[in-house]
Amino acid sequence: MVDAWEEEFRRFQDMMSRMFEELWLRPRGRFLAPGRALLPREREAPPAEYREPSVDVVETDTEVIATADMPGIEKQDIKINLTKNRLEISAETKREEKREERGYVYRERRRGAYYRAIPLPTSVDPDNSKATYMNGILEIRMQKMEAKERKTLTVE
Repeated sequence: MVDAWEEEFRRFQDMMSRMFEELWLRPRGRFLAPGRALLPREREAPPAEYREPSVDVVETDTEVIATADMPGIEKQDIKINLTKNRLEISAETKREEKREERGYVYRERRRGAYYRAIPLPTSVDPDNSKATYMNGILEIRMQKMEAKERKTLTVE
C-alpha cells in the first residue's frame, strides 16, 4: 500500500511542478505581462507543449486495460514504459508540409506531444502485456500478477 501512496504523491508533485512552471517560469496570458517572471528561469521550456491524453483504466478479473485517445500520432512515435504498478505513455510528432505552386509557396509546421503517467490499481506483469494502436486509440492490455499465497510467520 505504501507504493500506491508514494505514486499518488509523486503524481501530485509533478502536477504542481507543471502548474508552477506554467504560471511563473513561462509567463503569458493574464497572470503576468510577457517577459516578467518573478522566479529566475532555471531551465528552458520543453520544445513542445505536452498534452495529457484522455485515459480510461478498467480492471477485470485477469487484466487491467488502459485505453488512451491520441489522435494524429503515428504508432512508431508512441513510447510506453510499464512497471508492475505504473504506466507511462508518451509520444511526440513533428510534421512539415511544403507545397510550391505557381505564384506562391505553402509551408506548414506542426508539433505535438503527449505524456501521461498512471498509477495502476493492482500489480501487473509487464512481460505479458501488449499494446495496439488503431484510428487514434491506444489500447494496452496488462495481465495481473498472480496473488501469492499468504504465509504465516511465527515469531521466534
